[in-house]
Amino acid sequence: MIINKTSSSCGAIITGINLEEGFTNEEMTNLINAIYEHKCLVIKNQEFSHKGYKRFGSEWGILIKHMLEYLRAPSFPELMVIGNTEKKDEDDAIRNGAAVWHSDGTYIKDSTTITMLHAKEVPIDGGETLIADLVSAYEDLDTDFKKEIENLKALHFYGKAEFDKDEHVPAPIRTKEQKEANPICEKPIVMKHPYSGKKSLYGITHSPFKILGKSEVETKEILKKLKNFATQEKYIYSHKYEVGDVLLFDNFTTMHRAKENIDIVNKTRTNSRLLWRLSCKGKPRLIN
Repeated sequence: MIINKTSSSCGAIITGINLEEGFTNEEMTNLINAIYEHKCLVIKNQEFSHKGYKRFGSEWGILIKHMLEYLRAPSFPELMVIGNTEKKDEDDAIRNGAAVWHSDGTYIKDSTTITMLHAKEVPIDGGETLIADLVSAYEDLDTDFKKEIENLKALHFYGKAEFDKDEHVPAPIRTKEQKEANPICEKPIVMKHPYSGKKSLYGITHSPFKILGKSEVETKEILKKLKNFATQEKYIYSHKYEVGDVLLFDNFTTMHRAKENIDIVNKTRTNSRLLWRLSCKGKPRLIN
């Protein structure tokens, strides 16, 4: 297994391993150490089956089902099929609901830790995922502003943050049961990573709507300032998929988005985008 850092603020490229065939504890330990160091990983040339992908995903924690059940794969409910190739993707809100800056599961009390996206079909042009490095962004903040936000906490609810003009609103909550599945929860704006010990910004987009102790105006100003700062180009890794890629990211130290909106798949499938998504909570199996 070979690990090469990208030229961006975060990210490393992994080659020389076939995860469908299996992996050793040593190889898995190397991957765990790599993601906590580089914040996101791209493992090249994988051909996962559902069974193999579930086995690999379970190494990172407890696989979780998305709160919106209409996004789940019927035969594999922990899996989301993301893209523009299925009947459900004719709905623009589903097809482009990830074209908004977010860290997965900030609106869930038991936060999402690791997310992985396995590329099964990729478009000739476009289809990138952007990853923002929230550790480096935090470290570069003005000292006085760091002190101001150090102990702040925000209230979160799915899709309740404000969005920019170039962002798509998230896939919507459609039922009372979905709304009640994850009630309002409280999260820190600055998080110390439970395993790496690194401090980073956390949960500054998608779901925060109230910073405790701050007015509505102050809340909006702080979140907007943090979002604008953290999404500067110098903090962004842009991943252009190849078939077989597995993109993993640590939701405690990054946020991400689809780069742009995409159209429904065309007849020649030159614009097809199909990603298998798994997310976890808890800690990797090999961490005591």
